[in-house]
Amino acid sequence: MSYPDNIVNAWKSERLVYRAIEENDTDRALLWDCNQNDAVNSAMASHALFKPGSRKDTQFFFEFSKDAVIRHWACLPPPETKTKTESDSPETASKEGDKKENKAQQPTPIGLILLWNKTTGAEHHRSGMIGITILPGYRGKGYGGEALNWLLDWGFMNGGYHRIGLDAFSFNPLALKLYRKTGFVEEGREREGILFHRKWYDVINFGMLESEWEKLRGYGGGEKA
Repeated sequence: MSYPDNIVNAWKSERLVYRAIEENDTDRALLWDCNQNDAVNSAMASHALFKPGSRKDTQFFFEFSKDAVIRHWACLPPPETKTKTESDSPETASKEGDKKENKAQQPTPIGLILLWNKTTGAEHHRSGMIGITILPGYRGKGYGGEALNWLLDWGFMNGGYHRIGLDAFSFNPLALKLYRKTGFVEEGREREGILFHRKWYDVINFGMLESEWEKLRGYGGGEKA
């Protein structure tokens, strides 16, 4: 008897695997590369003043995001372990080589995913917010959409959320297209809510209800209050 696929592969999507952010120097450096040291993510995913960020800024974000329900890396899985040839033997394998092999077999983070409760102290409303940033070199390959769908599935299937929202800036057409394609509904606008390059832009509010997600995934209609 085998376990169901939705349990065995719960931390995976088609091309990605997901792991929690750890409290170590490696993950702090990755956070800096993904957020404060990347101009695209800084412009498209942050209300903060558009400038190069410091390691101190990264540490502030690291501490601030600890309360997130999901604070994970979206990763490329390690390559499949190659079958050893007859020439390989325990005698010829060095400890240093084993260390390099183990390091190479670790998942490769390609983006950050977040899901947090919209309002602290009001968790009973079951409303969450999400955010996604993809590292340079991995954009334009569909990883953002794949991670977004995994995060939605986790939130509605396992997290117990009734509603999940996100915001986007009107000067980010790629994000707007992705969110609408994924099934998010535009719920409102903060008109001229963000200043960028001497021009005012709208902050667009998107949301998805549990019943809408169920319809997208082929489940029966959810109960409504």
